[in-house]
Amino acid sequence: MIKAGAFAVVFLLSVAQCGAAESGEVTVSGAAVMNLATLQPYVPLSSEAVLNSNQIVALGKQDSIDILPASAAADPIRPEPTNSPVANFINGVEYNLRPIDVSQYGDYSFDVFWEQSKSVKWDILALYGGITVFGIRNWDWGTSGYHFESEGWFGTDTKYGGMDKLGHAYTGYLVSQYFTQRIAHSVDDPKNAAITGSLLGMGFQTYIEVFDGLAGEHGFSYEDMIANGVGASFSFLRNTVPGLADKLDYRLEYWASSDYHEWNPATDYDGQRYLLALKLSGFENLEDTPLRFAELQAGYFTEGYTDQTRKAGVDPSRNPYLAIGLNLNELLGQAPDVADTLPGLAATTAFTYWQPPYTYVATDYHN
Repeated sequence: MIKAGAFAVVFLLSVAQCGAAESGEVTVSGAAVMNLATLQPYVPLSSEAVLNSNQIVALGKQDSIDILPASAAADPIRPEPTNSPVANFINGVEYNLRPIDVSQYGDYSFDVFWEQSKSVKWDILALYGGITVFGIRNWDWGTSGYHFESEGWFGTDTKYGGMDKLGHAYTGYLVSQYFTQRIAHSVDDPKNAAITGSLLGMGFQTYIEVFDGLAGEHGFSYEDMIANGVGASFSFLRNTVPGLADKLDYRLEYWASSDYHEWNPATDYDGQRYLLALKLSGFENLEDTPLRFAELQAGYFTEGYTDQTRKAGVDPSRNPYLAIGLNLNELLGQAPDVADTLPGLAATTAFTYWQPPYTYVATDYHN
């Protein structure tokens, strides 16, 4: 028994030493989260955490034990309703801006999908209703018989030089991220929210593509569907692969209308830039160095690939680029009193998905 107990203590301490149990929390399958400090009330959890023999025996009777990272212990608490509608609204916005850990997933079924989808039914109705109106007004939905269109990818002879494909991937990613976190904030158990969120994101994008088949200038495109799947899949991976969200963002840069377009982030391809940002703060060897404030970026933009710029005689160009940028969320984190406010949380969310201009040095820029 002593040898078994010693082995268990060494195992738990070795995991804690390598940083996997920074929060000191243990989850047991079929049970609620327990705190090691509660199991050993006389010795605060530290690098010298101790479990007595009875506690080790109790843990040993469980089917499995998972050591969770500190982030899993930091999920926000749902606010209690008040008598003020304004306060309830503000509290609700702030609650939903605080991310919830959604890395846990397992057995999945249609019942799980259905129950989690019902928790965000009004969000689903609002997004589908909004995109239907937008599609009819801006994308010519319903102006032709059903047809298919092979649009290509990033070739010089494609209509948008590939910007529309990056846009489909980004939208699939963004909507999947939205549904994933909304589900996590709406249900009691966020397990599998990353699966349901990605499925809902892909479903939303598929709805758009199906109705593009009724648009005279578009048509159903299998390339668009593949791009949609890439975006929804990236959302799932980013939520479930340990450390990926700390290291990699997929962002859109759009600030003002380009010279030949009205302000429209959804359709002004000449004004958009899409990029992947590798955040050095996500790497353990760099997280305590000044390099944590830097990012390595790889992006892409085009010019002359829209109807407006073609009419104006702009020479088409496809422009991949590399850049070194500022990690704005890491900078914001240096002022926790600001970052933990509603404006700070809104800025943190925005900087995850949107790249502000003039915050990087790039190998190529728009004219």
